[in-house]
Amino acid sequence: MPVDHIRVYEHRALRTDKPDDAGQKLTQPQLKLLQAYHGEKGTPFFTLINSGVKFCEYVGVLQVGSLTIEVLPKTDALNDKDTWQRFLISMLRTTGMLEIEQTGFASLKLKNNSILDLYFTLFLKEVKYLLQTGLVKKYNSTEGNSFALKGNIVFGRHIQQNLVHAERFYVRSAVYSHDNIYNRLLVKTTKLIALIAKPSISAAAKSILFDLPECVEMVVSESTFTRLVFDRKTDAYKDAIGIARLLLLNFHPDIRRGENNVIALMFDMNVLWERYVYRTLKRKLNETNPGEYEVREQLPSGFWKPTGGSIRTIRPDIVIYRNPEKGQAHIVLDTKWKRLNNGKPDDGDLKQMLVYNLYKNSMRSALVYPGTNSNNYVEGSFQISGHGNCSLVFLPLKVLDGSIQLALNNLLSLFRK
Repeated sequence: MPVDHIRVYEHRALRTDKPDDAGQKLTQPQLKLLQAYHGEKGTPFFTLINSGVKFCEYVGVLQVGSLTIEVLPKTDALNDKDTWQRFLISMLRTTGMLEIEQTGFASLKLKNNSILDLYFTLFLKEVKYLLQTGLVKKYNSTEGNSFALKGNIVFGRHIQQNLVHAERFYVRSAVYSHDNIYNRLLVKTTKLIALIAKPSISAAAKSILFDLPECVEMVVSESTFTRLVFDRKTDAYKDAIGIARLLLLNFHPDIRRGENNVIALMFDMNVLWERYVYRTLKRKLNETNPGEYEVREQLPSGFWKPTGGSIRTIRPDIVIYRNPEKGQAHIVLDTKWKRLNNGKPDDGDLKQMLVYNLYKNSMRSALVYPGTNSNNYVEGSFQISGHGNCSLVFLPLKVLDGSIQLALNNLLSLFRK
């Protein structure tokens, strides 16, 4: 069955009774799939509306049964889904959510493929590399009856099971094999791709399965990955395991019929924007002013503690220091993935920046928004002596060679003041 592929922007709706701006409509069966996935518990990715669904601030890809929906970011009048898709991939690369070299990124053919296809393809590429270089072997402890005395006798179990079988031994032994947690994750993820991917990618996954060793089936959870230890022998697995973690933890099988499996690789755009600005700014400052600034992310400070309770903290998105040992922040930044149509920030955001200035001992802060006008920059001062100022900085998203790039000039100008 061919996979239905829909691309829509964040905060937009898809309906069955009328098409969206791109002429896309949901069918009744597709809407029922999304309604079933939403269920009573709901989902942060979309809300149910009359005859359709409306997407929220999450972007990425959602596949329910045969329906694939890509939710793309968008902040201005540019209405080119291919360009916004490349921008999302660039953000995922920059923030470490998608490990792909620039050369490979430039040559990707994404016209008819979803971001999920990209993750599938990258994972299979990593598995092929591991097969070529040699899969890791580990010692596994096994126990059971044997006709040869190899390993250590487990006396309690031996007496229990072999009292009248002198020819058998119940032993515990170590077996050096490919059946270990690293290869089990490769096999499990490859089987998942073979099950849910489009036919061409599914066929490639099935072909790779012939070369992978037989491994014990395992149930995965977040703790499965947090317990992993990478050493010299397993370091090459890191990229593949990273993708495996995203795919396996976000896969929800349809137990009853097996036809409407769900996988959701969705990212909070507010968090993604903050990480993107942080990584881009840190790299730029290291290039232009090496060693002069220290850029820190999500630096907490306690600000209130009830009697007998837990302390409350504040966490500005980005704090830049010039002399960290003095404890005085050079600039405090808070990123906001939204457009200010009237150029006026929320009062709550400004009050938040006032608190950041106070607690980070800073005289300068800024709210950082995406923008299209390279001259968009607003200065403002807090009307309390000694509490500094807060600027509004708009970072243009410029289209260059078919891709959207972040221009930091407005933000870097703060460092020259």
